[in-house]
Amino acid sequence: MKGLNADSAGKSRASVKVQTDERNGDKYRDRILNAARMLFHEHGFDQVSMYQIAKTAEIGQGSLYRRYADKGEICSDLLRNNSERILEELEEDVRGRKSDTSALELLRNIIRKTVDFIDERADLLLMIKSEFMGKRQLTQYEHPFFQRLNAIMTDLLTQAVVAGEVRDVEPHFAASALISVLSPDLYLYQQKFHGATKEDMLQGITRIFVSGLQEPAIKASQG
Repeated sequence: MKGLNADSAGKSRASVKVQTDERNGDKYRDRILNAARMLFHEHGFDQVSMYQIAKTAEIGQGSLYRRYADKGEICSDLLRNNSERILEELEEDVRGRKSDTSALELLRNIIRKTVDFIDERADLLLMIKSEFMGKRQLTQYEHPFFQRLNAIMTDLLTQAVVAGEVRDVEPHFAASALISVLSPDLYLYQQKFHGATKEDMLQGITRIFVSGLQEPAIKASQG
């Protein structure tokens, strides 16, 4: 993938894979995840403790903490299969981009797929973000899912700048700004307080980060 920071992305995937392999062979993993999923659904993330998860899963707290340091790690594991699948799909979309598909058009399609993913899992993604904030980290930006998504979007924006498809923006900053708009809490806020639908969100995001960045000449030729 052109421009993609393969080293950092590869290290992140390798670290997650080691943890994943260890957990996949763990007889308690399914019990923990099923208990956590049920408790989060019934009571909400903030109202559930690690003690409750251990008790519901019928294991000792020590056994739980040896596998997961906190609820954020449990949420990440709950999302793991789906998030890995969507990220691999997006990365393959970029690698296999056809010559007649512009980088900006592919970015539009990737935004759509990401919005679909967030729409289905916003509550769980928000739980992960809340746990990261509690650790005084950089919200969702440090989570492997958003790091890989950021790398994908930075790469496409870089290609779009080089091809003259968009204004001369700084791709890394523009990608981070796009990631911030794809935040699960903003998504849920727009739904709750403004009645925004998934299509409303998608149109709003693409107007700013696709149409809004296009060079005037390209807009005119498409209009």
